[in-house]
Amino acid sequence: MLAAGCGKEERALAEERPAEPAAVAAPEPADPPLVATEMAVPGDLPAFVVTGRGGACPRMVFLHGMCGHGLGYVQAMQGAAREHGGVLGLQGDVPCGDGPFSKYSPDPEEQERRIRSALAACGGEAEDLVVIGYSQGAYIAERLAERWPERYSRLVLIGAPTTPTAARLRGIRGAVMISGELDAKYRMKEGAGGLMAARIPAIYREMPGARHGEMPEAERVMDEALDWLDANARPLP
Repeated sequence: MLAAGCGKEERALAEERPAEPAAVAAPEPADPPLVATEMAVPGDLPAFVVTGRGGACPRMVFLHGMCGHGLGYVQAMQGAAREHGGVLGLQGDVPCGDGPFSKYSPDPEEQERRIRSALAACGGEAEDLVVIGYSQGAYIAERLAERWPERYSRLVLIGAPTTPTAARLRGIRGAVMISGELDAKYRMKEGAGGLMAARIPAIYREMPGARHGEMPEAERVMDEALDWLDANARPLP
């Protein structure tokens, strides 16, 4: 009886299949430190970058104002930037005096080329981007979205020098217009109203206590603006 019992156990063990190893999910890439870093761009000035989650190449572009500097603006909203895919601050290509400040040449094709080169330097592509433009940067952003709405599909325009128009922006997915509380407000209010009348998703917001060129409470204001775009922009075609 003992021999028979042992034989059955041996046959059962022989027929037993080895257990499949448990599947282990690959760990998510760790986020790099939350800080704006300078990134070399071949043939151009360096760009300032806050990466997205896991160190991803940014999905947003920031264009500063006339004779401004992009680093401070990117730093002011770096937490909101990471939560919404990261941001790349493109420096102007025309120097203002001998210092670090600059402005953009007005040719949208040149700025389009520079943006694509900067994104390529970190392994990204210029498709379905959010463009944040302040003052002259807002003017350039509007022209980029007019020419290439599939690339520059959502806008956050701050203190634009001219009123943004639905005629230029009819192809975009959505826009947030922002004025500083102490800045001229009518252009951005009229711009948002014109887009809404044309059934383009848009909204007007104010940055409290801000004069032209300033961005106090940038983390909160930009996070709310980008949340609104996420929730209200037209779906991708």
